[in-house]
Amino acid sequence: MIFRGYTGKFLLVDLSKKAIKTIEWNKEDWLPFIGGRGFGAKIIWEMTDKSTEPLSPNNVVAINAGPLTGTHIPGAGRVSITSISPLTNIWADSSMGGYFGAEMKHAGYDVIILKGANKEPKYLSIEDDDIELKKADELWGRDTYKTESMLKKDLGDNVRIMCIGPAGENLVKFASINHEFGRQSGRTGIGAIFGAKKLKAITVRGTKDVKVADLLRLNKRIDYTIDFMRNNDKDWHEIFLRHGTMTTYEWCQSISALPTKNFKETEFEKWNESDGFSMEKRIKVGKKACHCCTSPCGNISKVQHNNQNNFIVGPDYETAGLLGPNCGIEDIESIAQANYLCDIYGLDTISTGNVIGFAMECYENGLLGTDGLKLEWGNATAMMQLIEMIAYRQGIGNILAEGVKKAAEYIENGSEMFTMHVKGLEQSAYETRGAPGMTLAYATSDVGAHHSRSTIISWEIKNTDRFSVSEEKVEKQIELEHQRSLFDALGTCRFQWCELRLPLNIFAQFFRAVTGLRTSLESLLVASERIFNLTRMINVRRGITKKDDIPPKRVFMEEIPSGELKGRKMQYEGFKAMISWYYDLRGWDQETGIPTRETLEKLGLSFVL
Repeated sequence: MIFRGYTGKFLLVDLSKKAIKTIEWNKEDWLPFIGGRGFGAKIIWEMTDKSTEPLSPNNVVAINAGPLTGTHIPGAGRVSITSISPLTNIWADSSMGGYFGAEMKHAGYDVIILKGANKEPKYLSIEDDDIELKKADELWGRDTYKTESMLKKDLGDNVRIMCIGPAGENLVKFASINHEFGRQSGRTGIGAIFGAKKLKAITVRGTKDVKVADLLRLNKRIDYTIDFMRNNDKDWHEIFLRHGTMTTYEWCQSISALPTKNFKETEFEKWNESDGFSMEKRIKVGKKACHCCTSPCGNISKVQHNNQNNFIVGPDYETAGLLGPNCGIEDIESIAQANYLCDIYGLDTISTGNVIGFAMECYENGLLGTDGLKLEWGNATAMMQLIEMIAYRQGIGNILAEGVKKAAEYIENGSEMFTMHVKGLEQSAYETRGAPGMTLAYATSDVGAHHSRSTIISWEIKNTDRFSVSEEKVEKQIELEHQRSLFDALGTCRFQWCELRLPLNIFAQFFRAVTGLRTSLESLLVASERIFNLTRMINVRRGITKKDDIPPKRVFMEEIPSGELKGRKMQYEGFKAMISWYYDLRGWDQETGIPTRETLEKLGLSFVL
């Protein structure tokens, strides 16, 4: 049975066998997981096992739209791309905006599943029901901008494309998938899986409607949403439109949470040379929106590369924070140029900025030979060279291309102290020694140290003693994990909620109007809890236990050396109390961190037992 909002079809592509087929899914098995990341979790559970090697043909990639994806709800264009990560060897997912998800739904598919591997470079072409694997010899070796340009020249400007660059081809463990000259599926290294499968790109064009159950009700909710976002707080709406996520940059500096010099410090002296106002004044030339977004966060900026003007969608906050202060880089122009290089080579800017900050600290301590590069804090020229070396695995770039965890295992000599990661995933741009709740968020995230599961730091600083350890913070952390995960399942952007303060219940109303299913917000959040526990079980199957729910050593062992929070660090006993509360509230075993049988059965996950 097909519901409104869904197409009812998965597209399964076996690259090894060159076999392509569509699969109809049934409501009993799949609706409890909503869509998007939820569908992706169930697919990865069913189609991989504890021994699946991430870069082997046996690994599976699922590109998952949600029931709201492709509708005209503001921001309803997202897809969640899921797999087993080559960087962490556990559950991988990365959300991507732009237009690909909407076009995929218009072509008639809720999910595209890829397994096997091509022997020669190919790209997957989808035009409604016409699906074909095509030669990609001329595309292989090209950067992402050139790849998209060549495909659009051949197929038309209205085709939607995701592709990898040289970093993905060279199996850099944090390679990204790029889309629309500036949108990325960046985290967890799924671009390297495309490279291992010799899949250069996927193109999609669709002409079908995404049918909704109650168009009149949906349009009324959309009108309310647009009016609310524009008028609820006009000053905030204006600055968000001007700066996008770069609004976070100044805020993080003000609360002493801006990662500086590989997270050693929490404030950056020259921060106002690379904030949103500097971007606006010196490099910004326009805005770019994703599918049906009325509050676009994408900033189009001009950069210089090879004595030519080029353009990026960015920088966003995470990119600016980690390619800027985290590497001691002062000026917005250098940050934008580094952003451009990461985009064309196909590198996750968060991991790249983290890896380079790690390398700079190793260099500072005499632990790393650098092929003649002077990896001193603030050396933008050396940073640009190192980005290229990582993408092509040249010299020390070959070591750093493995990520900070593996790089430290190679370098040794105490370099592990300089690694800022959880479960192998490099930490995103919030320093947490002054925020116990955010420390917990990184430690318990199913993919590793990524803010997409929770940014409780803003809540704990506004509503509590920021340094306190409490069960209240743990309860809020779990609440946020369910709320934020819901957006990846529905297939829509979370900024309308978390940045522009749209009431969460509106998304339950959207779901009802689109699907016709009489589902409450509470029921959707239970489904989100179900998804979170399923991804935990994928990780448990691959060896994750309580021992892995731990923040970087620096958080416990080094005091903040300067600034407003000088002398602060996270107390280990406090963290132990929080993780104990967390397991208790989640219904996970205190000794192992594994969901109990009772919890799994209550959530309808008996099949994982």
